[in-house]
Amino acid sequence: MADASTDLPTVDVPVAEDAPLDAPTALDGGGRCSFNRDCIPSERCECDETTGCGCSPGARGAGLPGVTSCASGNDCESALCVEATSGSLCSDACTMSSDCPAALPRCISISGVGRFCARDPAIPDAGVDAPPGCDRACATTDLQATFGSRRGAFERAQHGRLASGRLVIESHSGGDPACPTMSSPTPRRTLSLRGVLATADATPQTQADGLTAVLFDFGGDLTTAPLLRATAVRVVPRGYTANGYVSLEVTATFPGGTITGGLFAPHCDSLDD
Repeated sequence: MADASTDLPTVDVPVAEDAPLDAPTALDGGGRCSFNRDCIPSERCECDETTGCGCSPGARGAGLPGVTSCASGNDCESALCVEATSGSLCSDACTMSSDCPAALPRCISISGVGRFCARDPAIPDAGVDAPPGCDRACATTDLQATFGSRRGAFERAQHGRLASGRLVIESHSGGDPACPTMSSPTPRRTLSLRGVLATADATPQTQADGLTAVLFDFGGDLTTAPLLRATAVRVVPRGYTANGYVSLEVTATFPGGTITGGLFAPHCDSLDD
């Protein structure tokens, strides 16, 4: 497991275009936000799947990062409620992992949100050790979903081979880490990637190459829809061996949210066509 004091790689955040002169800012009231501190004292940062996050009148929560359980950002002093190892906890902004509480030890960065404390995602996948030439980030699944104020992780992944010779990859939160069977328990959520080229070539792959992505939110933690299809998806291979593993960097955009990060997926015969 990765050392909890080591920062995950920062995700580059695109530079926002200049706002019109009459557009509100958080300091004026009613502006965009990621945390309560971005808003004037009489407002709190509220998020939804359609419009994103903005400052709105309302009382702020009092929940402390890494200590207080939460159902939404409105329960938290920071306005940020994230998935923890068990249940959800209030989180907060961070600069490095040493800023974070023990229950949420990793300082990660999500495009459009910023850096915040999250649980440690470095959990072994399907009982397979990292192969030679693919260690550290390459052998880690650290996908993070952001849907408004809702955050969630995917800790493990597996892949199979389609009849076309391309790959299907399933990334999960919860469930059984063993290769799936008809009797396997249902995970809380699954990201399914289909049509991935079986290659270690780092050339990006997108929908134009036949790639698709679907989110199954069985637990209802991220969306009100049990199934969402990505409007845009891009993967960059980090490594691949036939019948061994595939490692990718993933960026997927959905109505109301995004899923970004890396995955390491050992091969499972039960996922083959």
